[in-house]
Amino acid sequence: MRLGWLFSIALLVLVPLGGCAPSAPRLAGPGVFPGGVPITDEHVLAPNDELEVRFPFYADLNDRVLVGPDGRLSLQLVNTVPVGGLTVAQATRLINERYAGVIREPQATVTLRTYAPQQVFVDGWVNNPGLVRSDVPLTVSRALAQAGGAKSGAHTDHILVLRRGSDGKLYYYEVTLGNYGGAGAEDPLLKSYDVVYVPQTVFASVSDFLANYVRNAPLYFQYTIR
Repeated sequence: MRLGWLFSIALLVLVPLGGCAPSAPRLAGPGVFPGGVPITDEHVLAPNDELEVRFPFYADLNDRVLVGPDGRLSLQLVNTVPVGGLTVAQATRLINERYAGVIREPQATVTLRTYAPQQVFVDGWVNNPGLVRSDVPLTVSRALAQAGGAKSGAHTDHILVLRRGSDGKLYYYEVTLGNYGGAGAEDPLLKSYDVVYVPQTVFASVSDFLANYVRNAPLYFQYTIR
């Protein structure tokens, strides 16, 4: 499914912005703490996460496996199990349900051993726009630092974060990072495949900007949108 098509849907479900309104919906919720380092939501499994699956009564089925690019685990006896987007607890229940059809009382435990590197695209008025990879959770300020920092004059109080929701649609949010700190600054945690856009000037209309940006959106992120 094409990125532009999803953007058009996302814009319809968000609260319409006024023709001259420079703001966008705030990136709010339990992962956003003004002026401080935020905590993250419970991790959901993604490609290249490494899991250890152990069975108390079937040691020959114990395994360490990577979540595949399609979000599936390849396991003995049950072939593939779709775990992408699930928490570890949800994946554990699903794996036990699958194995219950082939062995008695599987009682499998699942442990997340290695997180996949986080991948975020940083664009706009920054020194080194492009893909940023990190083995530690990225906030907006950390992502900007890895992209060489914002250029002089960047409007870091109107940063846009573009994110795919669990419904498959793309949403956009505004982050007021300011000068990378201070009581009023926001530095939310990012998710893999977020796009962080740092504007050079204040948007006359965020919706008009996005309509134009979609036509030149980073190709890297198009394959992640389904």
